[in-house]
Amino acid sequence: MTIHDDAKMRNLLRVACSKSRSERRLMQTHIIVCPFCENGHPVPTDFDSIHRCSCGACYKVCGNHALENSVGDIADELWSPEELDFVRSIPVDFCNIIIEKDFDRLLDLKHMSDPNGIERFCKYDINIHLSLVWVKRLF
Repeated sequence: MTIHDDAKMRNLLRVACSKSRSERRLMQTHIIVCPFCENGHPVPTDFDSIHRCSCGACYKVCGNHALENSVGDIADELWSPEELDFVRSIPVDFCNIIIEKDFDRLLDLKHMSDPNGIERFCKYDINIHLSLVWVKRLF
């Protein structure tokens, strides 16, 4: 093997290694996508927090049994108390709501690909199915 061949092999090996690292990084990156604007966000790990998209939508992780309460929590974030009283008093749609009920599957995928990643919070029963709730004001 000549010096030229040796340098060529090292270069090929370096390219192959860098490609596999970037592919691994890409595989381990999980995001959720806003259903209103298609912006990507990291998978939420704090199940009590309300998170905000740049388009104005808010989202939260909750148990399927607490969907109504979670929508109410997000509404409290989106409207002032006066606006919320008005919204609740009129039978007109003031927001769009989207619920992703397969959120547990995404958490499982993320956990399998990143063993040092997220753990379900201990205050949540591991047997409770989780949903991802999105709410966006119409105007």
